[in-house]
Amino acid sequence: MNAVGGAVVLVVAAAMVVGQVLRAWSARFAARDRYALVSSGVDAVVVLAAVRAVAPPPVALSWLWVAAAGAVGFGVAGAVLRWPALGWAPPGSGGSGGRRAVAAAVYAAAGAGLLVVLA
Repeated sequence: MNAVGGAVVLVVAAAMVVGQVLRAWSARFAARDRYALVSSGVDAVVVLAAVRAVAPPPVALSWLWVAAAGAVGFGVAGAVLRWPALGWAPPGSGGSGGRRAVAAAVYAAAGAGLLVVLA
């Protein structure tokens, strides 16, 4: 992969990781429901795996990948703490959230499948 492509992959990965941490910990950008927490976590983990598979960082920059993995762990910890306070359906939607729960399970399973392929 050329330098520009590698840089684009790294910027996208950084944006996904930062987005996941913000959805879990930030009051302003907080996830409104459990589906948003699941999807942002799966996105961040899959993107990190894709970075390792497609554009592995050179040895000098490999610590950035480790830091990003730590940030995802920090975001997951925030998601765990927010989980009980959130429902599956967004507030004000009037739905029970059953379909969103199933969609989150399918999304997580697809993410796990991608991890297997990328690992």
